[in-house]
Amino acid sequence: GTDGNGNNPEMSRWSQCAQFRAADFIADQRAEYQPFLTEFCSTQQFDEFVCKRRGLPAILFFDQTVDDKLNRTKRRFKSKVDTPFLVSAKAHKQLKQIKAVEPNRS
Repeated sequence: GTDGNGNNPEMSRWSQCAQFRAADFIADQRAEYQPFLTEFCSTQQFDEFVCKRRGLPAILFFDQTVDDKLNRTKRRFKSKVDTPFLVSAKAHKQLKQIKAVEPNRS
């Protein structure tokens, strides 16, 4: 439900937790999906998903790698997005490298 101003109180509760701009996200979607997304974004499960993602280095790295790729594409629909985590020393310190196992060639 919404309050007298058309805001969903549940949505604003978790938006503060994860700084997810649900209203902007929903507004950018096709009109026929907006009622579902409004309800979906106010569920406890979605709240937990968004809050758990907040600030994890691997998630920041992934999200900003996607943004960086989109920044380089010739078919850009939106303005470029900053990707400070990719250039910071913090990113290199917090991400662990996993070395792949060599294939068995025998």
